[in-house]
Amino acid sequence: MQPEAKKILEDTYKILEERGWCQGVMQKVDGRVCLQGAFEAAVGADMYDVFVSDVQPCAQEAWTAVRYAVADVNGGLHQAPHHWNDEPHRTVEDVKLVLKKAIES
Repeated sequence: MQPEAKKILEDTYKILEERGWCQGVMQKVDGRVCLQGAFEAAVGADMYDVFVSDVQPCAQEAWTAVRYAVADVNGGLHQAPHHWNDEPHRTVEDVKLVLKKAIES
């Protein structure tokens, strides 16, 4: 993984820890964010811009690492990270584990 992509993931983890985690929306009024919301905050752009405009060249690589980490903790089942984040039994610790795996990849 390129250093810039790893930095995005590290920043995503830091934002999640600082603001707190949520489900169902990108960001709550109190500032808590979901996995994708923290990622978008780290990149400084929404997912449309990440994949269409390519505002940060390494953002796609970083998000791909998140997708693979979700599959890894999900028994090999590929699932969109935002859907995985919002499952009722999901915890912030699960989300942090995915980010750690993505950072280590």
